[in-house]
Amino acid sequence: MKSRRFLFIVVLVALVAVGLAVGNGSSAAPEHVAVPASGTNASALASSNTVWFCPGAPAKVYPASAGRVTLSNIGDAAAEADVTDLADDGTPTHTQLRVPADSVVTRPRDAFGGPGALTVETFGGRVVVEEGITASKAFESTPCATRTSTHWYFAAGSTPRGVEQWLVITNPYASDAKVDVTLRTSGGVRKPDDLQAMDVARRSRSVIAVHDYAVRLDRVAVEVDAEVGSVVASQVSVFTADAGGPGAAQTIGSPAPASEWTLLGGIARRHASTYVAIANVGDETAQVDVQATDAHKKASISPLILTVVQDAVVWVQLGECEGAAAKTCLTIPDGTHYMVDVRAEQNVSIVAQSFSRYEIASGALATTTALGAITPERSYVFGRSSPSDAVGTSIAVFNPSGVAASVDVSTTTGGRVTRLSTLQHVVLGPGAQVTLSVPRSRRGPNPDAAVTLTSSQPVFVERTIIVEDEASTSAGVVAG
Repeated sequence: MKSRRFLFIVVLVALVAVGLAVGNGSSAAPEHVAVPASGTNASALASSNTVWFCPGAPAKVYPASAGRVTLSNIGDAAAEADVTDLADDGTPTHTQLRVPADSVVTRPRDAFGGPGALTVETFGGRVVVEEGITASKAFESTPCATRTSTHWYFAAGSTPRGVEQWLVITNPYASDAKVDVTLRTSGGVRKPDDLQAMDVARRSRSVIAVHDYAVRLDRVAVEVDAEVGSVVASQVSVFTADAGGPGAAQTIGSPAPASEWTLLGGIARRHASTYVAIANVGDETAQVDVQATDAHKKASISPLILTVVQDAVVWVQLGECEGAAAKTCLTIPDGTHYMVDVRAEQNVSIVAQSFSRYEIASGALATTTALGAITPERSYVFGRSSPSDAVGTSIAVFNPSGVAASVDVSTTTGGRVTRLSTLQHVVLGPGAQVTLSVPRSRRGPNPDAAVTLTSSQPVFVERTIIVEDEASTSAGVVAG
């Protein structure tokens, strides 16, 4: 009799535990989609029903009216989107939006409510969500995240005079999160008391002015670790006139470090400031090889070998190697299109991120950043290609495999899928890179379009959009 009673109690406890788990789950945002095996992709389109997490820009710098949200449906059926604004003032706003098949819908950020993070749940179709900034001499468009994580990493941050570095941490779930923020800087490792065991309330975001904790430092890498809960982190670097010219660069972080990173789409420009930031987040000193390859000649450029001690962050300059910069500079001739491989020996965990400031045709400065890629994939989607003031959009593709890859590119907008013949069956030999220009209309305004790229072999890709007074570079969404 006692054994039966004991068994009944055990079963009852188990049922209560399951009930609590289900109850908690139902009150939180839906589960994020599965990601590729590497676990390092922050954005992956795995099904017709996907949840997107958009941290947004800091309200102290850019009002909600400067933000843009783009929903691109590359599916052949209409989709419904439920958008929840986790407003900074604590008043959530819910909006429903229909996205027709094969179409792109862009809305001002303030159409969904006041400043804050967005959670976008999509049903039907296949919808990709991007968020960005459109302001005078500030432009960004980057995929929102489709997963939360207990860890986020950024390598390229800087806080000299005239530069602000912002960290935005979003908790979309129904329970509070607690995070630690580590700053690896040119002045050593910093763990500010205010940023340790920091509460991020449920369904809210925390906006941190990193430049207030790491003042006037050339190099600032950021790590976010959640002690409790799971979050999304993004970084926004803002340049003012005191920094030589306005600009902005935004990116979602990497959920994991790795021992090897690929960065592509580089062009050696005269008088440009282009770097690869490398942060050693491992447990020991890393010997790091930085190898550039000329995309046209398929020839390797003399590598740079660095010793990066634990918790250090090093910026490698790409091109324009003169004076003191020559010691940590990779010599790349002007005009060269290149990709960069960053590899740490002994599998030490590092993070690699590009950062660039260069002059565009209008005379304004472009400010771009992108985390390196870790795992190549066969299919990618970009949510947009032609904002209203776009000058040009290009996609860099690198084939790391030992066999040739055949690449197809299509654009989707206005209920149509277009497959331009010049962008079909583009052959990339082993180790080859190509930069493809997204076609533009010669007869009138270019409607914004989603871009889908598929390849017979796993490849790396990166998109660059140049507008009249700025530019944006970002990775694509992995389309499983």
